Amino acid sequence: MAGSFMSAIVQAAGLGKQVLSGDQPLVILRDVNFAVAAGESLAIVGASGSGKSTLLGLLAGLDLPSSGSVRLTGIDLFALDEDGRARLRGKLAGFMFQSFQLLPALNALENVMLPLELAGVKEARERAL
Repeated sequence: MAGSFMSAIVQAAGLGKQVLSGDQPLVILRDVNFAVAAGESLAIVGASGSGKSTLLGLLAGLDLPSSGSVRLTGIDLFALDEDGRARLRGKLAGFMFQSFQLLPALNALENVMLPLELAGVKEARERAL
């Protein structure tokens, strides 16, 4: 397991996601546990349909889990309402969707810098790098 839960900037504990497929439950994720400390990297890999995008959506607070919790810098993501999760995500996290929609007039760095600049981050270029 990456990182220690005490120093984690991202922590998943008992994270699960289940949906209905017809009238039957379909388990997408079950009991995901990990922690990532500042400066660590984590790769999430797997076959198509294995739950990678679902996991990332849960870690970003874009989707709600069926079980478990996600903490960003110690803050319980799902104790917040949708607006609170969006504010926290805008402040602490950034990620690019699988089918990202970049602005064609901007290069890759400028596309990453744009939301930081819109949020008033003075060191947008440094943070984007």
